[in-house]
Amino acid sequence: MRRLVLILLSLFLVVIICAGNLPEVTLFCRAGPEAYGHRLQVEYWNKHLAQKYGFKVRIIEATRADYYTYVNNTLMAGAKTPDILESFSGFTALYGKSGLALDITDWYYDDSLFPYDRNDWLPIAMKLVTYKGRIYALPTDTNTYLLFYRKDLIPEPPKTWEELYEVAKKFTKKYNPNSPTMYGLAFYGRKSESLPMFWYQIFRSYGGTWWYDRPAFDSEPAMKALKWVVKVIREGLVPPDISTYEYMEILGALQTGQVAMAVQWDAAYPTLRDKKASPLVWDKMGVAMVPGVWTPEGIRRAHSAHDQMLVINPNSKYKKEAFIFIAWATASPEGAKIYAMAGCSPPRKSILSDPEVLKKFPRFSVKLPGLDKWGYAEPALPDYPEMKDILNTYLAKAWALEIDPETALKKANQEIYEFLRSKGYYK
Repeated sequence: MRRLVLILLSLFLVVIICAGNLPEVTLFCRAGPEAYGHRLQVEYWNKHLAQKYGFKVRIIEATRADYYTYVNNTLMAGAKTPDILESFSGFTALYGKSGLALDITDWYYDDSLFPYDRNDWLPIAMKLVTYKGRIYALPTDTNTYLLFYRKDLIPEPPKTWEELYEVAKKFTKKYNPNSPTMYGLAFYGRKSESLPMFWYQIFRSYGGTWWYDRPAFDSEPAMKALKWVVKVIREGLVPPDISTYEYMEILGALQTGQVAMAVQWDAAYPTLRDKKASPLVWDKMGVAMVPGVWTPEGIRRAHSAHDQMLVINPNSKYKKEAFIFIAWATASPEGAKIYAMAGCSPPRKSILSDPEVLKKFPRFSVKLPGLDKWGYAEPALPDYPEMKDILNTYLAKAWALEIDPETALKKANQEIYEFLRSKGYYK
């Protein structure tokens, strides 16, 4: 009997020692809502699944300032850790061409490693992590713009850009002294990754495309889109410092009741519905798809989409373990729902339509059909970030009324063409 007790005690000690010595996979992510969601996932994994799969996960949170620069520099330096890095879908083509992120295509289709419903992804989300038919990440959070509007003032949200202009004018004191808001509208104006993505929605809903035989950023749809923006700014339907507006400025304009409507990333919804964070408007905020353009077939919209995505460091010692974790975190009903209930937006149709999730985050009832039908990706070019920066510069100048729309787009298009030609895209 004593011998049996000693054997059992020895086995118990072995289990404890082994549990403490499990390999540890590191997850590097941005501080903010995404990090909060990932932290809850990591806590759950380490408590309930680490023993089953044979490894633990440790989360490392970094400041948002210059975050992506740090991620890319880390990958370019060939560091062996972190094992998993949260990155941005604008870099998918770069990762695919350069090998900075692990090609996970074969593992993605291996049912022994990824036993989940691949048809449950929003198609646009998987498109954003794919380059030339190969998969370089799994999407963890797919975002798009929504039209936020004061439902106590506006019974039906405007469906087209022309209607948006008219409603914005109605709720601008310059044109309607009785307006309860100073301005009718707010949107992105500061030079940032979000500025072109806002403009793309107007451009593409007017029928625009990225290229004809050359870049098409000075095409008729492009001109219509930029002229619409400049008209709204010039007529004062937006705050006068709109050229400085980014996420926080738009959020503040809605929270303070300064504007009646705004085109803003859907991630702002939880804050605007929080009674403590937004006491003036928390119960007055509605959301709708972004406006579009009437066509003979009905309204044509365009929803900008980008992924926060989890990439695997190709130099990691624990590549297969890293894949198992990101598959669980992004695609399992368990992991994806933890992330969603934390206020994030996993691109899984079953999660975005889950009654419990919808009760807490009703914006998904608008976001899901918007992305499913109208979502689109930015150009999948390794050199796209530099190309986008050229466009960004000229759009920001037009927003600031420093340059007219025609000149802005012609100069931008020519510089983009010259840049792409220097990279070998044109002979």
